Amino acid sequence: MGARRRLIAIALASLALSSASACKRKEQAPPTPAPSAAPSADRLAPGEIAEGRDHAFTLPLPLHATVKARFAGSVHVASTHTQEELASFVRARVTEGTSSSGASETRFEKVVVTKDPSKRLTIEIRRPAIAGEYRSQMVIDDVTPAPEEPGLTDEDRWKKAGMTPEGKLIDRNRLQ
Repeated sequence: MGARRRLIAIALASLALSSASACKRKEQAPPTPAPSAAPSADRLAPGEIAEGRDHAFTLPLPLHATVKARFAGSVHVASTHTQEELASFVRARVTEGTSSSGASETRFEKVVVTKDPSKRLTIEIRRPAIAGEYRSQMVIDDVTPAPEEPGLTDEDRWKKAGMTPEGKLIDRNRLQ
């Protein structure tokens, strides 16, 4: 038994020495760099909506928005986002024009999309007519004025519209 006790004592002594040498002070890790002031390009701010792949004229639509109807001068969009979230999304992507917010609708009149200043849009954001999976709907109308043809007089413009300068129809039979 004496040999066994000696082996145990030697094992405990070597364990104590190895653990004592492990307790010495470790080198400090280099300090972590301070976070940059600007967020990285692939991160969204809290509450910010990501852009989807679809566009209404030149306005990018939010992720998870569904185009319900597309016409020559109007696009109707349904979204799972709230009216406030959609309004913030649009506000970040348009300039000029006017905006008005009410209890049931937010309206952007004659705004310009920052990515394409040649277009003027009117945007209405409201609750959907029928409650369901969508929380809001958006109607985007292209109100860009038609370019003027150079060299036309006022009388020629009226005639091209089918009217006299007094505002009367030139030929009523053409309407039928």
